[in-house]
Amino acid sequence: MSSQKTHNTPESPPVYPWHRITAKDRGFLYMHLANLIEGGVTAISALRSFLEKTDNPRLYQAVEDLRFFVESGDAFSIGMKKLPLVFPRAEIAIVEAGEQSGTMQRSFIRLAEELRAQEELKSVVRGALAYPSIIIVFLVGAVLVIMTYVIPNLMPLFEETDVDLPASTRSLVATSEFVTSYFWAIILAFLAMGLIARSVLSTRGGRETFEEFLMDMPLLGPVYKYYCIVRITSSLGLLFGAGISVLKALKLAGEAAGNVAYDRVMSDIADRVAAGKKLAPSFEEADPECRYFTRDFLQMLAAGEQTSTVDRVSETISAQYRREVENSLSVLTKFIEPAALLIAGAFVLWFALAIFSAVVKITETVG
Repeated sequence: MSSQKTHNTPESPPVYPWHRITAKDRGFLYMHLANLIEGGVTAISALRSFLEKTDNPRLYQAVEDLRFFVESGDAFSIGMKKLPLVFPRAEIAIVEAGEQSGTMQRSFIRLAEELRAQEELKSVVRGALAYPSIIIVFLVGAVLVIMTYVIPNLMPLFEETDVDLPASTRSLVATSEFVTSYFWAIILAFLAMGLIARSVLSTRGGRETFEEFLMDMPLLGPVYKYYCIVRITSSLGLLFGAGISVLKALKLAGEAAGNVAYDRVMSDIADRVAAGKKLAPSFEEADPECRYFTRDFLQMLAAGEQTSTVDRVSETISAQYRREVENSLSVLTKFIEPAALLIAGAFVLWFALAIFSAVVKITETVG
């Protein structure tokens, strides 16, 4: 919700903390505006009609505020600037460029298409990681049930027989006793670690360290790196295509990456360009070891700069690395799934061996 004074209609729905405005929501707004403006409807009327379409209370509030600002005489982009928690600066810059060139409808279409593409890529990532995540969740749940319920109920049987239990059974019993005795302490410890991690990641230095760690991880690192490259190149293609200056486009693309490390590198590149250097050499000097950008990326960017088609080349690079993300995710998934199943199988084997060997031992003793 914006910090500005709200201007609700009587039908304005209540806004709760869990209501959020996603990229998909903004894409829906931009496409609605583009369609109506193309039909000759004014921006104010288009915003008013959108209020009847959305079922997101927070988006409703933001659009109502935006409509008020525009009705009060602000340019559309100025109204968006007054809602910085809703509209990213890169999107505002593209709308502003559309206002200046008289192509707002085209700007809205390009924004809607780009946001849809981003959501599709996020869906691919979430879909690829869904199955392994489900396996891990069920495994953790099964372990907790066995350790806190099954084993404690079997303990009286082991104690009554008074036999020397096998090592596998003793280790299972010891683990169960530890989990049941310190259950809440374990929960609190995990909560504390989560809070500490959240606190560290809320700082710029902590977040950059974590992002660098992700990039260095095997299998996951390439996926994360390619995903950031897609975010940057798609933003550059959009910004350059809208006529945004190179310096402003570089800085806005760094912000749009959603990555502190890439934001720092893009700012460094912008400083080099501001000092009079060309675009491609600035990328190479800012990233000489190709840690953030691949060699193919730099070569294609240099070719685009030579032919003055950086905007189209950026879109081509974005499309290429979208495919790279999908391919890398496929490799990652093929590794994670059997690894998760292997861990689950190892635990099941440990449990079965512990119980079966204990039963055999008890049977032999009783017999």
